[in-house]
Amino acid sequence: MRFATFATLLLSSAIASAYEVGLDADLYLAGSARHLDSDFEPAEDDFEAVNNASQLGLGGHFRSGDLSAFVRISGGEKNAKAGIEALRELYAGVDSPYGQLMLGRGASMYRTSGERLDPFYDTSIAGFNGREATEGAGYGLSNLSNGYSKQMVSYTTPAIAGLRLNVAGYFGEEDAPNDETDMGYGAEYQVQGMTADKDLIIGVQYLDIKNPVSFAAGNEDRNEMLAVGGSPGISESYRVHGSYRSGPFSVGASFEHVDVAAEPEPRGYLLVSSSYALDDKTRLAASYGMLDFETGSPALSGNGYSLGVFHNLGYGIKSYLAARWVELDSAGEAATVAFGLSYSFRRKKSWGA
Repeated sequence: MRFATFATLLLSSAIASAYEVGLDADLYLAGSARHLDSDFEPAEDDFEAVNNASQLGLGGHFRSGDLSAFVRISGGEKNAKAGIEALRELYAGVDSPYGQLMLGRGASMYRTSGERLDPFYDTSIAGFNGREATEGAGYGLSNLSNGYSKQMVSYTTPAIAGLRLNVAGYFGEEDAPNDETDMGYGAEYQVQGMTADKDLIIGVQYLDIKNPVSFAAGNEDRNEMLAVGGSPGISESYRVHGSYRSGPFSVGASFEHVDVAAEPEPRGYLLVSSSYALDDKTRLAASYGMLDFETGSPALSGNGYSLGVFHNLGYGIKSYLAARWVELDSAGEAATVAFGLSYSFRRKKSWGA
């Protein structure tokens, strides 16, 4: 009995001594000087300085053995046109050998699977609909690649032979038109056995949205009832995506099928992007976006072309010079040129025993 008590105390002491507590703060300041010349958005034609998703984040974690708990909150300037509140992220979760469980406000897996393929994400060249934008997705990605999802519960499996699965539920506000849960499912496979400087990832993400409320630019009350950021209302959507990296060269592609119940024809989105690192500080990027959305009002179907150069100035400061030309099938053309600067700062502090 005494031995069992001693062993229990010894084990408890070992567990208690193997822990780490960490706090971190991050600051992202980004802005650009942008000129937009648009046939279908003349009120926005101008040369101006704009904010590109600047924000402040705070986080923390507690780690003991293979188990880790984490929290994060981040905020920035409200963007009513993009439907983004000042509070951007507020979530907590647990990491373990059995996967990651997360709940709160954050970016959906559907969004992040497209965001990471767009080299011009959060720049101020024309956005997902060819119109004025200061942050978020470029032309060729749907609005589901923007915004933050509220009251999200998600689970992601550990990678097994390169395959990782995810599932998420998105819960609407109490005053939303229905109480059904929007659901998301996905899978991603990283090809195994490649060399250190090569990487190939393919995946699919699916969203089943039951909430009939759709995103409306500038309508804060309406957008607060969305469970999934950028939702088009009752719909079924899927994204098939892939990326390949070899040394300084990378290429990515995304195809989305967005079938909205209130529209007679599904929408189709295509984004193909590429980048090439000239050296460890300078990178060239290009993308092509296509949108097939004949039922839009006004019609948003068209083609978009983007070019840019990104340069790391050091000390957390980066710069870019980018241009995008969008030609819509029925509403004319838009051309944007922007020069931007950003500053990133992150400070971590850990304690352990």
